[in-house]
Amino acid sequence: MEKIQTVVFGLGRIGMLYGLEKKRIQPASHIEAIKSNKKFNLLGVCDPSKKNKKLFVKKYGNSFDVFNSHTDLLLFFKKNNIIPQLFVIATPENTHFKIIQDIVKIFNNSKKKSIIFCEKPLTGNIQSAKKIKKLIINSNHKLIVNHTRRWSKIWNLCYANLKKIGKIQRGIFIYSTSPENKSLDQMRDGIHIADLINWFGIKNKIEVKRVSLPYLIYDFHIWGDKGKIEVLNNGEILNLYKKQKSKRFEGFFELNLIKKIKKKDLPLKNTYIEFYNFFNSNNVKLSTNLADAIEAIDIFKRYVYEK
Repeated sequence: MEKIQTVVFGLGRIGMLYGLEKKRIQPASHIEAIKSNKKFNLLGVCDPSKKNKKLFVKKYGNSFDVFNSHTDLLLFFKKNNIIPQLFVIATPENTHFKIIQDIVKIFNNSKKKSIIFCEKPLTGNIQSAKKIKKLIINSNHKLIVNHTRRWSKIWNLCYANLKKIGKIQRGIFIYSTSPENKSLDQMRDGIHIADLINWFGIKNKIEVKRVSLPYLIYDFHIWGDKGKIEVLNNGEILNLYKKQKSKRFEGFFELNLIKKIKKKDLPLKNTYIEFYNFFNSNNVKLSTNLADAIEAIDIFKRYVYEK
């Protein structure tokens, strides 16, 4: 099978820099995920930052085409009749609309399957997100937003076990803005919660609490009439409880921990594995889609955003 021809827009944190951090479980950046997977071929990258481009060449060599802007990159490949299959957008959300618009305009006649893999959020508001939907008129283009929990083994186990706890009664997210992110918009962290609310179908059952702390918290608790699920430690631990007769009080029921799962997850690695399988099979369904990305923005404003 042929390698997936890939380009990356943006060499910032999720684009490249997280892949250079020693403490993070790798791959933690798009560049690292692509370079560590032999089934992908990185054709080129772009970034306006001279510093980031220099770091890229130092780490990964100069055998790639490195461009200053997304238009330079797209026009180069168009001129040379090279059609990438995977377009990775790892730039700030205020640039997403223009980049997506130019991708679908320049490669509008592509007859091969392609994925535009865009960092979250898709855009900063629902209006521009709906405009992006109108741009995707070629059914061969799939626009996927990187809501990373969709490719997390722990979160998928949580979703798969929801039926075991019976009819959902209530759920709560408790999260803090990460120390590195305290000066940025709430949407960067909160959009993941919004997507999980959409995925789990719990819009009318959820409470979201954002707390100001000097350390990271990302805890989820959901109760059903037959049990409870917890996802703790930023998605590394899942606890499943079932209802049982109380051993302490006559006539009462309590929760009993019946399963504890702990995993060091690699969602970005899992994402690229899924993409490869999608390109090489007609039976692989992607874990999320453009409609989910638009819905997440709407849910964020209604359920997650703290005024």
